[in-house]
Amino acid sequence: MPKDVRSPPKRPDNPPTLGLALLWARLLRPLARVAMLLVVCALACGGEEAPVDLGGRDVPTFEDGQVRFSERFAERIGLKTETAAEHELSPTLHVTGILEFDQKRLAAVGSRIAGRVTDVHVVEGAVVEPGDILATLESAELGSAQAEILAVRARALAAEANEDRKKQLVKEGIASKRSAEVAAREADVADAELMAARQRVQALLGADLEAAKKAKGRGKLGHLPLRAPIGGSVVGVNVFRGQAVEPSFTAFHIADPSQLWVRLAVFERELTHVREGDKVEILSQADADLTLDGVVAYVSPILDPTTLSAEVRVIVPNPEGKLRAGQAVTARILTSANQKRALSVPIESIVQVDGKPTVFVEIGERAVIPRAVTLGLMGTKRVEILEGLEPGEKVVTSGVFALKSELFR
Repeated sequence: MPKDVRSPPKRPDNPPTLGLALLWARLLRPLARVAMLLVVCALACGGEEAPVDLGGRDVPTFEDGQVRFSERFAERIGLKTETAAEHELSPTLHVTGILEFDQKRLAAVGSRIAGRVTDVHVVEGAVVEPGDILATLESAELGSAQAEILAVRARALAAEANEDRKKQLVKEGIASKRSAEVAAREADVADAELMAARQRVQALLGADLEAAKKAKGRGKLGHLPLRAPIGGSVVGVNVFRGQAVEPSFTAFHIADPSQLWVRLAVFERELTHVREGDKVEILSQADADLTLDGVVAYVSPILDPTTLSAEVRVIVPNPEGKLRAGQAVTARILTSANQKRALSVPIESIVQVDGKPTVFVEIGERAVIPRAVTLGLMGTKRVEILEGLEPGEKVVTSGVFALKSELFR
């Protein structure tokens, strides 16, 4: 009988997962090590809080009313400090105003007689010199007066020649002395008529016989040139060709912009500081880099009862034409009155925090606190501190706006 031969066991349908398990173990081993390191670090640091070192950080912190920052941050914002101390201060007033043309450098140009415009030689904005012709008018009245000069002049010359001839005839015994006297009187009358005719033309035109002769030679009797009385810019043209004008009509306006005015309204309590001759810095509100020097030329003795202010007029030389009439400016009056010695800091160290003037006071290495102060007299570069600061304390003068931004981070 044959032996019972057993067949080998069949493989299961699903193979063993030992290889897959080993693969996952290899993948998770590094993660386990990282987790172990984190646990060790947490246990090591759990006993006490690690100190914060800002030496290498560039982000300051604001805690307990103090701004602490790194050396790198201080270098980046250009942080500088200055010790508060007493300095000589003069009151400085800041007043806004509008530039306008100097009234002594304005001219209105019109005709002395009625006429009609035959030509306009300039446009608004043109630069003219004294004596330049702006327009030409034709006037029958002027033509008649100029023609009269020529006629009277001819009679005067004839009367003068007749007088000379009569005198010669009297010497030769041919004519009587009476006829010579009559000729002399006629010459005198002709001279008087010529003088009257000249004065009439001068009243109409400002010209005399020579102008009339030139006009006759050109065949232009009755033509009136309107000339620029001053040099400057044509800021107004009110005529056109063919327009009839009367003596009361203003045809052109000319302004010299090389010197301007600023009218300032200064309040009564500040007028005691202002004197004629005080220097003024004019700051353009359109261009922060543009500053011109001026001088107080007039302080009104009359106070406006409504605003309790008086007019202060400032002359501003403007040779390069950088400023324009109608432009808004800030006038910083450097008053010469009431100088005083007081505790002060640079103006640039003051910032507004919650609507209050504030300085940053140094309290230690790389640490400052914001402190509200009461301001007093404002100088050109420094401002008086009435309250909130003691002599010897250091305040930040550069980088204040970067520090201020940390208060609202």
